[in-house]
Amino acid sequence: MKKYTTQKQLADLEEKRRILISRINKWREVQLSYLPGIGSLVANTTSQLLSAALTAEEVPLFLPSSLSSKLQNTPGFPTSLAHEVQLRIAQANDALAEIRHSLRTISGLWQFKKVNISGTGNRPNTRMRSLFNRFNHRMKQSVLCYRAARSALIAADSGQQWKDRLKDLKDSDVRGPGKDDFYLQDAEKAKYGASKGRYEISWIWLVPQSELDTNSTEQVFDEGLRVEWSKSQARKMRWEEEVYIIQEEMRRTIVYYEWKEQWWLQNARQATEDDSIQHGITAYSQKQAHYCKCLAEGFVMAWLPFLRSEGIKPEWEGRYDQLISESATNSMSLDVEKETSGDENDEGEIEEEPRERYDAFELDD
Repeated sequence: MKKYTTQKQLADLEEKRRILISRINKWREVQLSYLPGIGSLVANTTSQLLSAALTAEEVPLFLPSSLSSKLQNTPGFPTSLAHEVQLRIAQANDALAEIRHSLRTISGLWQFKKVNISGTGNRPNTRMRSLFNRFNHRMKQSVLCYRAARSALIAADSGQQWKDRLKDLKDSDVRGPGKDDFYLQDAEKAKYGASKGRYEISWIWLVPQSELDTNSTEQVFDEGLRVEWSKSQARKMRWEEEVYIIQEEMRRTIVYYEWKEQWWLQNARQATEDDSIQHGITAYSQKQAHYCKCLAEGFVMAWLPFLRSEGIKPEWEGRYDQLISESATNSMSLDVEKETSGDENDEGEIEEEPRERYDAFELDD
């Protein structure tokens, strides 16, 4: 209802209340035949309704899950409770199906707006926003319906057969099927809308269907969910491919520097007539070969420990086992020296200043 209701809206509201009251009164006759113990509660509610203390939408239905423990011992109560459990499970399944349908519709509307309507003026944007609000309101009503059904199932204490499928529906769970940030709050965007790789699909799209819904349209594999699954699979395959590509890039980098080292050493053996030129070529070639060797070893020291920690054994690992072992030995000796120097400093001995610190300031005699 709008803030300022018209006379026609008030008349329509009264007509809807009258129809609802007539349906409740017809249902009371059947209800009292199965649960006669609630006669006093129904009479009290009827008196309040006649005195205008209650409106039609406020009339309690007195379903078995909402009755007190005293009335649960009345004859016929277990049978009525079992019927309500079946009703609530179906109600929750239908509400979840409606939520998924509304989310798919909203996602399509939002994509259509971004592609075709954004920037075309206020009138089409306002119409699209009104349509979006209509489906969003319908989705929120379905969320309330699901929560009411689940609360009734919990109150009925009907066992655990439905708890694996009908989980607690939080506001953050109402999203999907893809990564769309238009219905996420600011606090939720950092968690669910950071990137497609870290996006986690909500459980409402993964809940298994009940056996009674095998012939329903909801049981048919949803096209939008299939597209999202295909995108996720493609990203997974792409990431696995990136892992192999990075390993191949590492191998080619090391093999290139090994080849370049040998290439420089072969060029150093070129014969020339002038010995001075030959010495210069040899020195320069050996210098460049040493640079290539240092670069290859530096990459090995940076990459190989990480690859081993991930259980990856590259084919060039065996050529640098000695280098890795020497590096580990040197690091252990440095740690021992640090511990020894730390113990000596703790005993009060004065550590000698390094000689190199003063070499630059010494004057010749």
